[in-house]
Amino acid sequence: MAVKLIFTMLIGLFQGCQPGAAMPQTQPAATAPQPPQAPPDVAPAPPGDAPKPELSDKVNRLLEQLEKNAKDLNAFTAKVMYEKEDAMLGRKELRTGDLIYRVDPQSKEKSFAIFFDFTIVNGRKRPENKRYVFNGRWLAEIDDKEKQFIKREIVPPGKQLDPLKLGEGPFPLPIGQPKAEVLARFDVTAAELPQQGLLKDLQNVDGLLLVPKPGTQEAKDFIKVELFYDRELLLPVGIHLVDGNGDQKSIKMTDMRRNPTLTEAELAKLNIQDPDPREWRIDIRPWPGGQ
Repeated sequence: MAVKLIFTMLIGLFQGCQPGAAMPQTQPAATAPQPPQAPPDVAPAPPGDAPKPELSDKVNRLLEQLEKNAKDLNAFTAKVMYEKEDAMLGRKELRTGDLIYRVDPQSKEKSFAIFFDFTIVNGRKRPENKRYVFNGRWLAEIDDKEKQFIKREIVPPGKQLDPLKLGEGPFPLPIGQPKAEVLARFDVTAAELPQQGLLKDLQNVDGLLLVPKPGTQEAKDFIKVELFYDRELLLPVGIHLVDGNGDQKSIKMTDMRRNPTLTEAELAKLNIQDPDPREWRIDIRPWPGGQ
């Protein structure tokens, strides 16, 4: 099991699904970003004094099932809805698209592709043609409308990266992380199904609430993550993340297929091909230090 959107999602969830996530900035920031502040009504307790929630039998059993279920997962596809709510402005943005995920049977490298087709802001729907593709080493952001191609090598030579693992990959999806590692980094309890928002209509699911342990990288990135798994597929169909600044991100996946035989067309979408430089703006950034 892992987290970070699908969606760290894929890692911010599908912090990774934000435009330009995990990609180099094209414009310098006007001011240096400030560290996230804890909500004013929450007083952070010293790590040694923080109460540790008791791990229930239900949560323990689900973590074990998720770890076991991931061992034979070699592919899945899904329809994706990604919603972000700005805490300061109260602005909501919804994106829709498709996801393909695959584990190479020989190398065990993990690759994925996310294709966004529409964006809805303040009730107004507009077409979008943007893709994010990770092929085991390179992450590409491809904007067909603007003819912009950004490719960054995010894995050092000789290493493998789990693109869906919280704290490691740019597109977090809670899949395949060992139970012991989850408990080492999070306090885990059962999560109740949301009564409003993108995930309110989920059915036949079990939920986990993950709160980062003090001192971890995750504690710097977000306050909590709620994960909802389909009871039959044991795959994540809903993710809700609260950033350190109070922004909320939700991912909902539907029409999920577990271990499908991917078509040639689907496999081709996992490849990254550099476009014609005469027609596209191209930015390629190898791993620092060269090959």
